Amino acid sequence: MGPLTLFDKSFLEMLSVDQAVLFDLMFSTVISPIFYVEVLADLEKDDPKTRTREKVVADVAKKTPVMHSYPNISHVALCLNELLGSHIEMDGRPVIEGGIPVLHKGKIAVVNEQTPESKAFDRWQDENFHDVERKFAVVWRKALKGLDNGALATLTKKTLLIEDSPRNHEDALRIARAVLARSGQHFLNLKLGYYFLGLDPSMWRAVEARWKAAGHPALPDYAPYFTHCLTVDIFFNLLMTKKIISPDRPSNRTDVAYLYYLPFTKLFISEDRLHRRIVPLFLREDQKMVTGSEIKDDLIRLDEHFSALPEEDRKQGMFRLASTPPDDDKYLTTRLWRECGHSTAPKPPMPKNPGLHKEISQNLREVVALSRRPARKSFSQAELKDPDQRMIRRMIPRQWGKWTVIPDDVK
Repeated sequence: MGPLTLFDKSFLEMLSVDQAVLFDLMFSTVISPIFYVEVLADLEKDDPKTRTREKVVADVAKKTPVMHSYPNISHVALCLNELLGSHIEMDGRPVIEGGIPVLHKGKIAVVNEQTPESKAFDRWQDENFHDVERKFAVVWRKALKGLDNGALATLTKKTLLIEDSPRNHEDALRIARAVLARSGQHFLNLKLGYYFLGLDPSMWRAVEARWKAAGHPALPDYAPYFTHCLTVDIFFNLLMTKKIISPDRPSNRTDVAYLYYLPFTKLFISEDRLHRRIVPLFLREDQKMVTGSEIKDDLIRLDEHFSALPEEDRKQGMFRLASTPPDDDKYLTTRLWRECGHSTAPKPPMPKNPGLHKEISQNLREVVALSRRPARKSFSQAELKDPDQRMIRRMIPRQWGKWTVIPDDVK
């Protein structure tokens, strides 16, 4: 599996289905909840071309990664859990739903079933939408249009007692970080940040009590992920007060929300102009942003490479054939793999061992059966932090675009 990669909707829309398959094969993808929201909201978006709204959503759903994808937990849930005492890792790995833990042959296994989002995308590919999804799209579009970004930006600056005005993007980030580190304002930052990020009002008293019991610490040390998300919000609102980012374009707020998920990836891919300007300011040293057009051009070259292979090889299935990119630095994908510490050396074929394969299959079936029992053993947080194995169930098409992904001889 390739480097962990966060992408936005603008990138997937650039790709053909055949290119999207190669992208899914070559990269492990972190799927932001913002992406799902954006795709579904297109049910209420007018298309200037001939496609119906349903077809617009279906076209994106057909290109969404499924083989190596990891839907990240919402930033709202993560922020609240952090403020209630959970530690949120921000080391370039996605935070996914916990799954169902079971004890199998003395070892702890965690089973993640197909996610609700993934099941929804399966339906959307066939233009099958539930009424609640259509209603959500209507409400979301209406909320975006009705949001007064300019007024909200002014309110943010006023309530956080920010007197400085940014001259540029870098200056806005400096001011935002200084505000959150300012002595004597930690409670104000916590309370207003809680409101700005839309956290559950009913949990505020518990959050406040825990922070006070900890000795009224500064947010950057107390809740790093909450601080990251709040920094993004303050930065964005400061730029809107000076109209460096336009407050009149409702989708800007949605685009900026992708930055909440930067801590959980190694690469970020987007063709969006706003992303290209602001994302590099928030990246760690071990992270990188790549434009959508750069990746698309490389996927075209990869398509040519794999299409030129003998048909007999391609019948093995792309899941096996394209498990790594070509071992050649002329491909951007290959260079990105190496920069992120992944080997691109061709993997030797697995030796045929029917007995071993049968044993593995049997163990997998037993683990799944255990996860579906009503009564299961309970585990401590320490035991679940590093399970012996994790199983993620996915629905992978045999044929996707022009590619055979899984050959017919594989059950």
